[in-house]
Amino acid sequence: MALAMQALKLRIESIRQEAQHIRSFRLVAVDGSDLPPFTPGAHVRVHGQRGGAAAIGAYSLVNRPTDLGHYEIGVLREGRGGVSDWLHALQPGAALDVEPPRNDFALAPHATEHVLIAGGIGLTPLLAMASDLAARGIRFSLWVLARNKDRLAFSGRLNDLPAGCVHVHLSETDGRLDLAQVLQGGAPDRHAYVCGPRALIDAASAAARAVALPEGRVHVERFDAGVDPASDRAFDVELRASGMHLRIEPGETILGRMLEAGMFPSHDCQRGECGTCLTRVLDGVPEHRDSVQTDAEKAGNAFMTICCSRATTDRLVLDL
Repeated sequence: MALAMQALKLRIESIRQEAQHIRSFRLVAVDGSDLPPFTPGAHVRVHGQRGGAAAIGAYSLVNRPTDLGHYEIGVLREGRGGVSDWLHALQPGAALDVEPPRNDFALAPHATEHVLIAGGIGLTPLLAMASDLAARGIRFSLWVLARNKDRLAFSGRLNDLPAGCVHVHLSETDGRLDLAQVLQGGAPDRHAYVCGPRALIDAASAAARAVALPEGRVHVERFDAGVDPASDRAFDVELRASGMHLRIEPGETILGRMLEAGMFPSHDCQRGECGTCLTRVLDGVPEHRDSVQTDAEKAGNAFMTICCSRATTDRLVLDL
């Protein structure tokens, strides 16, 4: 079992409306000190509330790593009563507990070309990457997908990037982006980074295979599970080693219910990307929503991520 790392004491210095339902929050240390360093693609975990109960939300850092006097995060208000809604209700001056940055989505250090593909709020880590690459004179292209101009966040920051490097694609007017065309050609050692909803990640992964871009050069980070919570079904979980039974309602997670019950299972990203919370399944069939396991591993149903995956059966038995 693992406890969360020591949180930083920060306050909201300013809030800016970046797009429809998206706000940026500039965070500074309460004592005015510099903040811990980070690398492009890093995220922080903000301790907040969901329905009056303690909850944690993970948000990528938008600012460049040289800006250690503050952190900046972009937050899409999801309208589900979670941490994002709680943050959108705050005002400048509010204090926050924020865990130090962690990077599970880092730039490949020796690549000479980078292709960045962002969907919606998935722009946040890629914007930090683009700013860093531009400052270091490394070749890159940034493809930004949004439904329309009202949903396009950080347009001012995009305009500050080098001309010709940024490509904005608005689906309502531009139709479907040809991701295979985006990913083909370029430097032999190019790497691709995709952040956004599951549909975009799946499409980009398929396009990468179609143009023979090696799997190890495609890096992904999801900002949602790609599933409407309204379609979730409730299920029961037996924690065999602990002798505990939990009911997981729609919109809840096994990890969240365990934390509420005073248990501290090993976990980190809470998005099914790091593998820290992978747990052995003793009975029942999981509904896998992680990006850690291979298709073959998911088909075997031996392990599941308790932070985001659910069940296709009425009951799961886990080795916890």
